[in-house]
Amino acid sequence: MPRLRINRELVAGLMFLAFGVAGLWFGRDDPRGTALRMGPGYMPHLLSWGLVLFGGVIAIKGVMATGNGLSRWHLRPLVLVLIGVAAFALLIETAGLAIAATAIVLIAAAGGAEFRFFEVIALAVGLAAAAVLLFVVGLKLSIPIWPTALS
Repeated sequence: MPRLRINRELVAGLMFLAFGVAGLWFGRDDPRGTALRMGPGYMPHLLSWGLVLFGGVIAIKGVMATGNGLSRWHLRPLVLVLIGVAAFALLIETAGLAIAATAIVLIAAAGGAEFRFFEVIALAVGLAAAAVLLFVVGLKLSIPIWPTALS
């Protein structure tokens, strides 16, 4: 019997499959409705089935093909991206959108192997400006731009 090779495609397929099954499980009580009268659970249910389908196809492809093996996991990018998202969530109300957007870019970019300070600063400032223009000016959302003490 041939030995099962664990490769990137297999792991990615199983991950998508698991997310799809989790979505179906957590949304099992949401009213779905029909295609003409969609309920709040219709799209999540449809997307979860899509994840299950694509995850199964990718996992089967991974079992049948000899793909690239798994490389070692790098925890630093994962941790810094999660810290960046948490910092954004904590800063958005008190520090404002501009500072929160800048913070998420600076913190998450520090997790990369090629951190170039001036490029990251330019990206952070550009993203903060774009976020303010899109959400506050364009969509007229009531998100503070600067810290509440400065407003």
